[in-house]
Amino acid sequence: MKFLRLRNKLLLGAFLISMVMASTSMLAVSVVINRQYHNQSSALLGKATTIIKGDLNDRKTMLLNTARQLSDQKNLGSTIWYLGQYARQDTDGDILFGTYKQLVTDIYKIGRAAKLAQIAIYNANDELVAFASFNDNLAGFVDRTRSPMFQVEHLKEGEEFSRGNLQHVENAPGIALKLQGDAAHPASAYAAVGNALAIESRSPIMGESFDSASGNQHARQLGTVVMMQSLDKDFVNYLGRLTDIRINLFTANGYSSGNLPAYRNPDWQGAIRNTPVINTTSVEGEGFLQALIPLYTDHRLVGTIAALTSDATVHRNAQEMTLILLLISAASLLITFPFAWYLANSISRPLTALSRIFQDVASGRQTLEQEFVRAHADRGDELGDLTRSFDNMNNAISQKIEQINEINTTLEDKIEQRTRQLRAANQALTKLAKHDALTGLPNRQLLSDRVTQALVSAKREKSHSALMFIDLDEFKPINDKHGHAIGDLLLIEAAKRIHDCIRESDTVSRLGGDEFIVLLPIVESQQQAAIVADKIRHMLKLPFESPAGPLHISCSIGISMYPEHGLDEDTLLKNADIAMYEAKRSGRNAVMLFKVETDSDENQSRIEF
Repeated sequence: MKFLRLRNKLLLGAFLISMVMASTSMLAVSVVINRQYHNQSSALLGKATTIIKGDLNDRKTMLLNTARQLSDQKNLGSTIWYLGQYARQDTDGDILFGTYKQLVTDIYKIGRAAKLAQIAIYNANDELVAFASFNDNLAGFVDRTRSPMFQVEHLKEGEEFSRGNLQHVENAPGIALKLQGDAAHPASAYAAVGNALAIESRSPIMGESFDSASGNQHARQLGTVVMMQSLDKDFVNYLGRLTDIRINLFTANGYSSGNLPAYRNPDWQGAIRNTPVINTTSVEGEGFLQALIPLYTDHRLVGTIAALTSDATVHRNAQEMTLILLLISAASLLITFPFAWYLANSISRPLTALSRIFQDVASGRQTLEQEFVRAHADRGDELGDLTRSFDNMNNAISQKIEQINEINTTLEDKIEQRTRQLRAANQALTKLAKHDALTGLPNRQLLSDRVTQALVSAKREKSHSALMFIDLDEFKPINDKHGHAIGDLLLIEAAKRIHDCIRESDTVSRLGGDEFIVLLPIVESQQQAAIVADKIRHMLKLPFESPAGPLHISCSIGISMYPEHGLDEDTLLKNADIAMYEAKRSGRNAVMLFKVETDSDENQSRIEF
């Protein structure tokens, strides 16, 4: 009877505990799930905010780069200056229209290729010169012969701007005759055009202009390029596909475009408007979790982007998950009852004994454990089976732990060995990628890095640098006569001699074939560079010992100096190459310094060595 009462107590206790645990778990899990879905939605909005801000920054950067590329075009400044000088005079109309036509055609093609909403060119007085508007396919210029008058034409893709289709109008939609704001510095900002948001980029057009007072040419701003890209429905749809949420755009006056037209004004709920904020709002009775992104220009709120996700989706997902857990709990209770019956009958007698042995194992008291095993291992009931099984399991676990420790030690040794091999291979690959395989000298890539560093340092320190272009004379006949093996030995020895002639801070690189480049990052004068070059020429003139006997070559060396002969790597390398070829033409075995002189009478440049 005592055993029966214990079994009933175990069954009742198991059932009550299961009920309490199921109810508590359901309540806790429902709260956690609801919170988790809410956090996931907040995280989704946070990620969407990062994506949107990154996309806006990319668009601003790309638009500014496009404006800079146009403003940096070689003839744009002179064209703007010409139109500013002669647009109000009785100049030949055909010539003047031809200039306007070329300018309008160029900016129309650029704007069409860059998918812009608008592009405009202003002169130095911030007066509109030419424009193209792609929302209504309108392009033209401003005729200022008497009073400002727009000369416009509706263009389709592939059509050309022509005089016969021009219309004379007093204004063009969205095009300002006078540029407002700062136009002296390249910048991208947000703007509101009517009820639409846009990104506007400005880039000054710099060039040389003639000062009649001094009679000299001066660099100054000749005009401004203004480009505008709309943040319209296409932008909203793109962000929607990118973030998988709803997007609304607002200007300072209200709704602009988006996936939720009923949401007309951003709901800030008293939050500070200078930083992104995540809050809740209601649209036509439906709750939404939203992230608001303010768009500022010069500390002025231009517009707002709202990223929204529905609360109904969060609640529906949470309810579905809670219902699933409820069904699982109910099924678990039904399954628990027969198991509880079986376990109550099986565990009631040996429960105390097994509890003791488990406690002994957990506390590490192996002596008590061994005594218990000896006392109960010979029993024929379930307790004896459990005792023997536990003892076997304990021994097996000990053996497995020892095996695992041995395997871990072996794996650690192999991992360490493989790591050393990979590190060595990586170092070899890194060296191979930046060094010439034959001579071991830096290749063109590594040379370019060092030239860039040297020019930056020289510009900062206002010092001089030199670049030498070395070509081995008579190398090809030796290579053809004695074979590539002798030629390779000659190149290796030549590289060593050149390297021995320079300082540790200098660089010698093999450009390819029998051509070498020497970089002197710091030189006091052209004479110092010439001394080093002549030393190299003298060393390469000495005989080369080889299996084929003594070999004789010479070299032709061209030198270009920074900043006298160029401000970048390509210019310096090209001028050194020109000087080297002049050294070859002068009879080889020579050193030539590149020089550029300006003939003021002819206003042309000529090369003198």
